[in-house]
Amino acid sequence: MQANNTSAVMCRNCALYQTARVLGLETPDCSSLNRIVLRNHPVRKNEVLYHEGETFRYLYLIHSGSCISNATMLGNSRVMGFYLPGEIAGIENIGQNTCNHTTYALEKGSICQLDFSSLGEALSKDELINVQKYLLGSAAHHARQLQWERSLTGMQTAEQRIAAFLVNIASRLDTRGLPARQFRLPMSREAIADYLGLAMETVIRTLKNLQSRNLIDIKAKNIEIIDESSLSALFVY
Repeated sequence: MQANNTSAVMCRNCALYQTARVLGLETPDCSSLNRIVLRNHPVRKNEVLYHEGETFRYLYLIHSGSCISNATMLGNSRVMGFYLPGEIAGIENIGQNTCNHTTYALEKGSICQLDFSSLGEALSKDELINVQKYLLGSAAHHARQLQWERSLTGMQTAEQRIAAFLVNIASRLDTRGLPARQFRLPMSREAIADYLGLAMETVIRTLKNLQSRNLIDIKAKNIEIIDESSLSALFVY
């Protein structure tokens, strides 16, 4: 098993493409969007996209690679979520003046940067209304996803939390047209543990246990889901 380490979402599965469709266009290649979008901008591993507390201005559409968001809680930095190819980093900040999290790249990749603050200047009134409706809908979908993901920490066992986490990652990749049975987990075991409210040793031990039961196969950061139905049955009642 070898997952693709450089998976990039196809443009038709990217949120930017869907934004263009909202404008009545078949592709994102239009003068209106070109004035407010920086396309396929390379990002380095650990490069910060935005800091917690800074003025909200941009949305970042992940073309390739992945990102992680942290927030300060009770004086400590906590992992709040991950962004995969085709998803929009910063969308949770819509409707607010400042950014809730600090988000940075987990690996080398590329992004499309959308200047949200300039939408009103670049688009017509009708275009602006349509795009705002689409982005607000996307923000609501993201909020529901985050709500479900945060419910993982309420699951009783580490096995349930990790199984649900893996199935959720697979589902999100599948939605964007990326391989969902074999994929690479770009985040560290420590980051997964922090996100799920577990000890890192528990994450490592549980992954090995799931592998010994032939539910998944693990090679370093590469994951293969062998028995998705049995994996899902661990946390769905």
